[in-house]
Amino acid sequence: MPPPPHGREATLLPPDAQHGQQRPGSDSTAYMCPYCEAVLSSPNAVQCDSCLRPLPQQGTPVLRVQFPSGELKVSVGQHLVLGRDAGQSPVASTFTQYDNVSRRHSTLWLDPSGTAWVRDEGSTNGTFVNGERLPRGVEAPLRDGDQLRLAADVTGTVQLK
Repeated sequence: MPPPPHGREATLLPPDAQHGQQRPGSDSTAYMCPYCEAVLSSPNAVQCDSCLRPLPQQGTPVLRVQFPSGELKVSVGQHLVLGRDAGQSPVASTFTQYDNVSRRHSTLWLDPSGTAWVRDEGSTNGTFVNGERLPRGVEAPLRDGDQLRLAADVTGTVQLK
């Protein structure tokens, strides 16, 4: 049995993370502290075990992007870099199979008002929201149901809950 993911990589667990088996009603995605990015022991934790800061509670929106290789979750105040370089993106393993995704492709975040955002970080092959390419460095809001595409190959569906 392979060791479980650790650190920031644990924020993305592919659908087969439990050896191809999902328990009914189970959520296979780990949660991450929006301040220090430590993996939380429980999705219902009220305080981070690492930095001891209080965590956003129920009713606070969460940005989810469902990619074919798994689901990303971003909490209020957290910025998540998407790309192939593990030194710059804590979820790089999600994108390493896609040669046309840049090492530092784009950034996702959720502001305190609950608005989700994406910014292209100067990617070679572009970041697209609902088919529209974002200019380098431009911040675009994301809405529930939007399609977020990195380059030509990686498309995710945005959920705001």
